Amino acid sequence: MRETKSGNNLSGGFLNLGTFWQALTLLICGGGMWSLFTSGEAIGKVKNNDLNPKAVVAAKSLKDTSTVKLPKFKDSVIFSPLEKYEAQSADSFFNILVSNSRFNGSALIAHNGKVLYTKQFGYSDFKSKEMLTDTSEFQLGSVSKQFTAVSIMILKERGLLSYDDSVCKYFPDFPYKGVTIRMCLDHRSGLPNYMFTCSEECRDQATLIDNMQMMAMLAKYQPRCYFKPNKLYNYCNTNYAVLASVVEKITGYRFADFLRKNVFEPLQMTRTFIYDKYDTAIPNRVTGYNAGYRRAGFDFLDGIAGDKGVYSTVNDLLKWDQALYGNKLVTQATLKEAFTPHTRWMGNRSYGFGWHLMLFGGDTIVYHGGWWHGFNCDFIRDVKKKNTIIVLSNHINWCINRNWELLALFRRTPLAQMPDEDKEEGTAGM
Repeated sequence: MRETKSGNNLSGGFLNLGTFWQALTLLICGGGMWSLFTSGEAIGKVKNNDLNPKAVVAAKSLKDTSTVKLPKFKDSVIFSPLEKYEAQSADSFFNILVSNSRFNGSALIAHNGKVLYTKQFGYSDFKSKEMLTDTSEFQLGSVSKQFTAVSIMILKERGLLSYDDSVCKYFPDFPYKGVTIRMCLDHRSGLPNYMFTCSEECRDQATLIDNMQMMAMLAKYQPRCYFKPNKLYNYCNTNYAVLASVVEKITGYRFADFLRKNVFEPLQMTRTFIYDKYDTAIPNRVTGYNAGYRRAGFDFLDGIAGDKGVYSTVNDLLKWDQALYGNKLVTQATLKEAFTPHTRWMGNRSYGFGWHLMLFGGDTIVYHGGWWHGFNCDFIRDVKKKNTIIVLSNHINWCINRNWELLALFRRTPLAQMPDEDKEEGTAGM
């Protein structure tokens, strides 16, 4: 769980004196440039090769003061002027996020699988001052849900389940009749929040519990549902913890082992795994911090997977992103349903299977955020334009919600069409 690639300038959350003038120059030049970036005009002007003199001066200033380095590839890989420009704008964006909002984490921007920009900022541990690297492993929180959804899709393609199967088919003592796998996938089950029940009823909270213990608690204590199955949409972590339990029941594998054998290893995601009751080793551990740099620890709910629990890096997540354009895990026909709204649009938002959906710039963007124990992250996939934005942080302060500004830049979409800050993850539990 460490990350950094260039310019780790944080010291206890603040820029040190040696980089003060660099940051000031960046803010002055970058701030003016950013107003041009966010209008979308800069992209068009670069394409037409007619940037005005002031913009050129600002761009040169950014280049001189920024520590951005384009990724090192074989000589055959060439970056176009537009790609270099986008990399510079991304570097300006994240450096301003560091100086203004104390962003601490790892970022990766790619187009069509090609890394345009990747960089790490700050510490994996503020006490030891160990820096983040591109091999640092972050807790993904609710971004884990997309892996759970694909696990269900894999079993569906193998003929081992149907989306319309009742959960009771696999857990006869499950107390919520009429709840199907499909309703859990699209958050229309009405199930209660397992965290509340487990926190109230579990006496030994010094020991991790697992998914089967959670299912046993739901069966024993039977907390009330929020509403009748399939009546409403309500984002709830219980849905995906239940889905992971179904995977375990059908396959006989721990959910962590199923994902490792069927997803992580086939995609060579060598730094991605699930932290659970039976595997608590985190090779490149990043420490999570809540507001005020309060160190966040683990608790007994960390043993439950499906709704959270996956640890990964920006590079591994790009491998995952690219696999979703192909047929290596499941067919595109199956994946299509994951990116289809399964509840009515609420404003410009809906939910598929493991992904939020948003109408943005005339197209549907698929994305998910996540937070848990001092970590928060954003994973945005602009499927039509093949833009990918991955940002992982180990210090919760919600500044990463501004990542939509980068998407507006790359799509030439006016800021007025950007979504409001997505705080659903904060209110939904992860």
